[in-house]
Amino acid sequence: MQKKLVALAVAGLVSGGALAQSNVTISGGIYMGFDQNKTSGTAGTAGFGTVNRVTDHSSNLNINGSEDLGGGMKAVFQIDTRFGLDQPGGTWAGGNSFVGLSGNWGRLVAGKHDLHYNELASGLGEPRIRSTQSRLGHGMMSEVNGVAITSRSRSNNVVMYNSPVMSGFSAQLAGSTAAFAAAEGGQAADGSKGSAWNATLKYANGPFNAGYSYWQNNEEGGNGATAGTAASDQRANRIWARYAMSNGLSLGLGYDSSKYDRDITANTIWVKRNAWLLTGQYSFGPSAVYLQYAKTGNSSGAAVDADTGAHGWMLAYDYALSKRTAIGASWTEVNNKTGGTYDFASTPVATPVGAKSRQLHLGMSHKF
Repeated sequence: MQKKLVALAVAGLVSGGALAQSNVTISGGIYMGFDQNKTSGTAGTAGFGTVNRVTDHSSNLNINGSEDLGGGMKAVFQIDTRFGLDQPGGTWAGGNSFVGLSGNWGRLVAGKHDLHYNELASGLGEPRIRSTQSRLGHGMMSEVNGVAITSRSRSNNVVMYNSPVMSGFSAQLAGSTAAFAAAEGGQAADGSKGSAWNATLKYANGPFNAGYSYWQNNEEGGNGATAGTAASDQRANRIWARYAMSNGLSLGLGYDSSKYDRDITANTIWVKRNAWLLTGQYSFGPSAVYLQYAKTGNSSGAAVDADTGAHGWMLAYDYALSKRTAIGASWTEVNNKTGGTYDFASTPVATPVGAKSRQLHLGMSHKF
C-alpha cells in the first residue's frame, strides 16, 4: 500500500512538472440534427424525391497546446479533429491543425487552415445550431455557378502569419504550395509549380466589425489542373461589415467578386460573377432569430452567360438551454435561374441546372 502511495506521489510530481512546461487544453463542439432535403423545379429533378437524414454538421474536437520558451516566445499547436456522431469513422486532424511560434510580434504557423471562404460566416454571424447547408457564406457566396472558390474547406500545405491586434485592426497572410492537394506533387514533368495565397485585414471594436479578404490560386497546369473545376486558376475578393445595436439587433452586409479560369492552357477565358449577402440577427433573452438573403449575378465568360444567377435565403431560430447548449430550427432555400447551378456548401445530391434546393433542419449544438 505504501509503495502505491509513493508511486502516486512521484507520478503527481512528474505530471506537475510537465504541466508547468506545457499547457494543453481540450475543447470543441457537437452539431447534430435531423434534416429534410428536397431538390425540385426542373425536368432534371424528376425522381429526386425527398431525403430525410440524421446527420452531423462538422462536429469537432480541438487539442490546443503551448509551451513558454522565454522572452515572450511560445511554441503553439492545434489538432482539430472532425468526427461524425451519425456514423462510424472520422478524420483525425481534418480541421484547422498546425504547429508554430507566437510572441508579441504575432503568430507564425504551418499546417492546414480555413482560408478566405469562411470569412463571411465568422464576420457576419450564424446560428448556434448550425447546419452545413444553411451557411450561405460557405455555399452561394463561395462558388461561381457550381465551381467552388477555394475548396470550401481547409486549405492544405499552408504557412500562415497572424499579426497582433492593434487598435482593433489585425491582419493575416497565408500561402500554400498546394491548396487543393492532399499532398505535394513530385518532380516529374512540371513538378509543384502550383500555389495559392490569401491576405485578410479585419477590424473589430465594440459593436462594429468589418473585413476584407483576397484569394488567389495558381494551378500548376497540365499535370494537376482540370479546366472548369475548383482546382483551376482563381481570383476572389470579399468585403463585409456588421453592426450590433444595444437592443439585440445586428445587421450585416457582405460582397464577393470571384472568378476562375476555365481554359487553363490558354489562360484567356475567365468566368466571373458578383454576389451580395444581407444578414440580420435579433437576440432576446436566451432566444435568437436569424435571417440571411444572398443574390448572385449572371456570370460572364461562361459558355452560356444568360440567366446563370441565383438567390437564396435562410431563416433560423435557436434557444440557449445554457451557455454551451442550444436547440433550434432553420429553413434554407437556393433558387437558380434557368442556367444556374448554385447549391448548398454540401448536399446529399448535386443540383441540376435551374433547380431549387431546400432544407429543413432541426438541430442541437453543445460546445465544450
